[in-house]
Amino acid sequence: MKRPAQIFNFRIQNSSSSDSVDIYIDGEIVDAGTQEIYRLWFGDETSVSFKSFRDQLEKSGANTYNIFINSPGGQVSDAMAMHDYLQDKKAKGKRVNTFGRGIIASAATYILMAGDEPEMSSNSWFMIHNVSGWVGGDINEMEKQVNVYRKFNDAVRDFYANSTGIGKDEVSNMMDAETWMQAEEAKSKGFIRRVSNEVSFTNMLSAEYWDYANKEVLNAYNSAVKSPLTVGVPDNIQQFIINQNNDMKKFFSNIFDGLKNIRTDDNTKPADIVNQITEALKPLETVDSEIEQMVNTAVTAALNTAKNELQTASNEAITALQNKVNELEKKNQDLEKEVADDKGNPTNTGNGGQGDGVKPVGGYRKG
Repeated sequence: MKRPAQIFNFRIQNSSSSDSVDIYIDGEIVDAGTQEIYRLWFGDETSVSFKSFRDQLEKSGANTYNIFINSPGGQVSDAMAMHDYLQDKKAKGKRVNTFGRGIIASAATYILMAGDEPEMSSNSWFMIHNVSGWVGGDINEMEKQVNVYRKFNDAVRDFYANSTGIGKDEVSNMMDAETWMQAEEAKSKGFIRRVSNEVSFTNMLSAEYWDYANKEVLNAYNSAVKSPLTVGVPDNIQQFIINQNNDMKKFFSNIFDGLKNIRTDDNTKPADIVNQITEALKPLETVDSEIEQMVNTAVTAALNTAKNELQTASNEAITALQNKVNELEKKNQDLEKEVADDKGNPTNTGNGGQGDGVKPVGGYRKG
């Protein structure tokens, strides 16, 4: 079960100024129904929909929106609705500041470009590509759905062309090629207005679940990650938990998408509906083996990590102890020499046993 890049958190918090609000979009952009399923079934608060975005901003009552974006994209319709909502707010006197921080890909670019002066950090990445999705049904039904996707794709192309001044044909070529741009290039082409200094990111992305063709961007992003996921927790265990949650979200998302494609009419027979549902639920056939494999992988990784850490700690302790012994021996030799020098006698350092050695101190004498 393939999943999108694992990027986290949608949250809104009041700024130091009561007249502004900070919005962090660091997750998938989904429709309200999918977001509710993620929240109720998985306790997931990382995704954002147009509805949740709009409702939170309306509650804030702020006049300035500071929107920080680190997202792989998602639903075109919800992202465009968020863009249009912000445009409407700007027309009513609101200030919209948008900042790209990390990955600003696909539908997430529409939100970034809604700002008054869209800005990206110099080490962030901006990506445009073609619309994608699932289709189902007979040939006529699938052709209808493909036509709808084509209309969405044309709307996205026109949006980029109108916003940047780039010709539609050139934009289409860029979308066909899955074009990635760093901040300076995105600015030079008119997608953003400003470039800020480099920033560090906190969430490492796994190559296994990177859905895009360009792997160099993944490596560049991960090279800017400065902090571990959670202090005191092995990265692979933490990442496993995150990956497992994303797997389950994607798994159920596929099922719901399949169920959405079920089509009925007055002549539909019960057996036809059963067959369609059976087809939609086919992913369930492999879930047991996949869960078992994930658990086994996690247990093995945890054991290996513990073993390596114990071995490393043991080696370090032995080395430290040996260094301490050597240090004490050196101090003892220095002390013997110092005492011998004070008494005017040489130390017994291999003169055939003829030296007197260190004389006893005080009234004590050898018998």
